[in-house]
Amino acid sequence: MELEEKLKILNKPSVKSIKTKLGDIYDCINIYKQPAFDHPLLRNHKIQMKPNLNQEEQIDEPISNMVPNVVRSKIEGCPSETVPIRRTTKEELINAKLISTWIKRRHYVSAQPVADTVYYGGRAKIAVANPSVGPNKFSTGQIWIQNGPAEELNSIKFGWAVYPELFGDNEARVFGLWTADGYKETGCYNMLCPGFVQVHPEFSFGEHINPGTYGGGQRTFYFSVHQDPESGNWWFINGVDKAKIGYWPKEIFTHLANNASIIGYGGVAGADLGELTPPMGHGHSPVFDSKYTCCMLNMKVANGRGDFVDFDTSKVQLNRDTRTSCYDLIFPGKDHSNGIIMFFGGPGGDCGDCL
Repeated sequence: MELEEKLKILNKPSVKSIKTKLGDIYDCINIYKQPAFDHPLLRNHKIQMKPNLNQEEQIDEPISNMVPNVVRSKIEGCPSETVPIRRTTKEELINAKLISTWIKRRHYVSAQPVADTVYYGGRAKIAVANPSVGPNKFSTGQIWIQNGPAEELNSIKFGWAVYPELFGDNEARVFGLWTADGYKETGCYNMLCPGFVQVHPEFSFGEHINPGTYGGGQRTFYFSVHQDPESGNWWFINGVDKAKIGYWPKEIFTHLANNASIIGYGGVAGADLGELTPPMGHGHSPVFDSKYTCCMLNMKVANGRGDFVDFDTSKVQLNRDTRTSCYDLIFPGKDHSNGIIMFFGGPGGDCGDCL
């Protein structure tokens, strides 16, 4: 009964429904009646239709000769003043309740700038892979933005994920994850709870993105989150066309309402207790070659004005929470044609007890 009530709250009455080639159903929901506004802190929230920072004016990154961009497919057909929101199933809602335990059953590798103590966002072009991920396992390429102590951690994570329990298949898809209290009571993946405000009429969470192939052609997908310098909302922007998907409102956070203290770039892979952890990236230990290793290009952080800038590559903390034979990363620093870059991945397997 409780699940059915939550499904009614999340799956709002739609003006139209659209089924994709992969079988996903996106409901066209009135933009002013979307699930976000069931959050008690957003009852009087006024929608911000676009960020005050014009991302198109910041074409400051060189054209990559390493990895071409992913060509994305649109969710076409939603009427005016509606937004596409992926329909939530009962199974996905049940799995969503396991977030707090899943967060503890994972391994990660990351590069974390440490030159400054305050950040306002991060972005990168992330090469998309499609690692083989079995039931009760997941693997991602992502960026995370955090502030606050562990027991009341504010966090936004975003990128691509292969996560059968979340999406119902083994495809690489766009995801977002947030919390305002260390995953105790608040937060969720994508829009499985009220919080994220969707504004784009053709792209949303759960979007399928075509991966590259190990040893062959590679593809990158642009991911960016920055705090709007005027509203304080955290805007999610992605794709080669820098589509303004929507935002996590300032009101739902405590520590992130002001700024971030940590920006991390890397991969996360997890499995149920007692299970072998899945591959990360292309499933091989990283080498300095984008044909054989997932990479991030044009890595930047946002300053207080909302401008994306390079960070000091001599002051970067490299983190690995398991042995390098499972997962590892290479951080060469700045490349003349691809900006700040890194490589990450690994085969997974018996990596020891997850944290």
